Amino acid sequence: MRTALVLAGHGSHLSPQTAGLIWSHVDALRRLQVADEVTAAFWKELPSFARALATLTADDITIIPIFTAQGFFTRAVIPAEMRLAGAFTSAAGRTMRYARTLSEHPRLAQVVRERVIAGLRAANVSGEHAAVALIGHSTKRNPDSRQATETQAELLRQAGIAAEVAALYLDDTPEIEAIFTLTDAPIIVAVPFFVALGSHVTQDVPARLGLPISATRGHIQGRDVIYTDPVGVDDSLGQVILDLALEAGAPIHSPVPTEAAWIGFPTAGHAEFLRFAASIFAKRDSFSLGELHITPTNVCHVDDSGTANLLPLTTPHQLRQHMRETPHFRPLATSRDLARGWRVPLRDLEVLPAVTETIYPGLTADWAAARNGTLRIADLAQVTARQVGMFRQLAHLTSTTQHELIEQTCGDCVLHPSWFDGTTDDLPCPEPCNLWMSEALTQLVGVEVQE
Repeated sequence: MRTALVLAGHGSHLSPQTAGLIWSHVDALRRLQVADEVTAAFWKELPSFARALATLTADDITIIPIFTAQGFFTRAVIPAEMRLAGAFTSAAGRTMRYARTLSEHPRLAQVVRERVIAGLRAANVSGEHAAVALIGHSTKRNPDSRQATETQAELLRQAGIAAEVAALYLDDTPEIEAIFTLTDAPIIVAVPFFVALGSHVTQDVPARLGLPISATRGHIQGRDVIYTDPVGVDDSLGQVILDLALEAGAPIHSPVPTEAAWIGFPTAGHAEFLRFAASIFAKRDSFSLGELHITPTNVCHVDDSGTANLLPLTTPHQLRQHMRETPHFRPLATSRDLARGWRVPLRDLEVLPAVTETIYPGLTADWAAARNGTLRIADLAQVTARQVGMFRQLAHLTSTTQHELIEQTCGDCVLHPSWFDGTTDDLPCPEPCNLWMSEALTQLVGVEVQE
């Protein structure tokens, strides 16, 4: 039996940190060798919730939602996109386990309390002079999504470590600004009940509090405000993830830490890709894949072929961070703006699929499936039919309108929109991505898709 762990998160079109934190845990779990394959899946980035399972060869897969609360995404979106029937799903010869969220682990309550205590120390005051603003996301689409924040707020009240505690929300009521009317204490310790330092934590929440971007404290409406790190940025989160996987019944391997870098990757299509590469190298010394120039000893940008003194990137973290954040954040991994000036040395050709998977998540599996005729393509009608949110509004776009949008947006991607015309001769895109659908919704329906 082969096993896999999938860390399912939100991702972002604005900030590398939202998915970056999850990828850091993927890297750590791979080095611990607790499963044969470890990967991530996202709503807004690649690999998507809907496509991530196709990158795996494991027959026992555990999906851990990296969210601070049960809500719309964990109870509706992820199950719909990943075809989950509940905590346990058996389908197509696979066992799929769906774990609980971070908020349902006792460690998160400890982290919340530690954030408050750190804020009190930063202000050099005791709790009797402070109010805590515990700030969650929530959504009016699912009233249960606020429950985790309210539960944590109530635990703080019971602990008595602050004079006042208020649960406030980015996308629900009471709104964040209400902290100044709901409480009276001279000091406010604002704790973002979020996973990562993404755009909500670094931009949206501070702005709603009246803090400048990057500020961790300020004097606002006659009150001193201390702004803490989000609760998900904590060294203990890795163990929390493992605990949740074990609780779900995952057959976790005993941790065996290793310094090996290119292990634990999804393996669907890898054998086919290696055979293809070997056959090419038997005839010539290089080939290209998207914007990659590949030789038996190096991977670099196609336009850097033959260039000396390229920056060597030798670990998945280095490579992923460089590809995602240089020279700017690239929310679509397959966009035609890959950074230049780097190379990945290949000491062993066997690591090539892991390198390409790091740059283009999911591409190798889809490429191989297209070559052997097993690629599952989902057109816009099929994708919108499984949607549980606003993208259902795109269900009635005509072929002409879809084609116009493809011409406007897909030319900047290395993938071919196979979901539209069925052609899989090039690098295939088996279904419309979140970025395309967000752009379609904005242009045609006038709805701005929120982070």
